This record gives sequence, C-alpha cells and structure tokens, in this order.
Amino acid sequence: MLTAMSGSQETFVRLQATYRGRLGVEVGIFVAVDHLRRADRLTEEEEELYFDIDDWFNEELPNPTFYEGDNTVGAVTWFKKSTSEEMLKRLEPLCKVLDKHGVKWVAAESSDPGTVVYEDEFQVGVIPYERFDPTPMPQNVVLGPTTAGSKRHFGKRAGSGG
Repeated sequence: MLTAMSGSQETFVRLQATYRGRLGVEVGIFVAVDHLRRADRLTEEEEELYFDIDDWFNEELPNPTFYEGDNTVGAVTWFKKSTSEEMLKRLEPLCKVLDKHGVKWVAAESSDPGTVVYEDEFQVGVIPYERFDPTPMPQNVVLGPTTAGSKRHFGKRAGSGG
C-alpha cells in the first residue's frame, strides 16, 4: 500500500531527536533513548522507565509490518494527533530523559510527512520524501540498529538477576 498524503485532514506528530541516523532522517524518541542505553549513559532507574514505556507500546500499539522485515524500505512512524493523545502523554518521561542527557528533541508536526506504506488507528508508517546524510551523534551516544520487542533482557538488572 503506497499512498500519497495530499489532501489529508489529519495532523501527524513525531517525537524525534535533532540528529539524523542511518535512515537519513531524525531518529525517533525510542531510538534516541536506546542510543543512550547502548552507550551506558542511563541510570538503572532511567533504563527501567524506558523498558516499561517501550514494553507498554509494544503491547498496546500495532507493530507496523515493515518492522517485521528489518525495515528494508526505510520507513518511519508518525502518530495521528487525533487518536494518540494518551500515547504522546506516555512519552513525556522519555522526553525528560533526553533533556537530562542533553539530547535535543522536537515534536515535529506535519499533514504530509511522506508516502504512506502502513496505517492503523494510531499511526502511519511513511517513506520520507527526503533523506540526508546522518549527522554527528551527540557526545557519548552509540549509533546502532534497535531490536524489535522488549529490550529488557539487555538491561542492567537483567545482568544482576533483578
């Protein structure tokens, strides 16, 4: 399903860092926090908060089909503003984690963020109209692909039996 968004009445929201990752677009909030986790910059409490929020989204939000194939199309997700108020509110603690660690982020809004390759009640997956070279990462942040599903088994407590 590839559809252009022209004429859409919906506004889409994407919480994203201000640096670009391997897809040539700004990384989303989950990836930005995961970069901090991979760099071992999160406290145990911040890491558990991230896992709790990530697990909730994995349970409550449909998983776009393009993620099942390692996202070979290079799509990114945007929330539908009209149906995602609760989800955006649940992301506020992750925004605060980024703030604490000096990672700049924005709540980008668009009525036409790209070519739609996936849609459900809460979000769209789009192929961005433009891609750019990745930008330098924030200091002490590790770039790398994230994994689907819960990341809790990577956590500090997983290694300590807690």
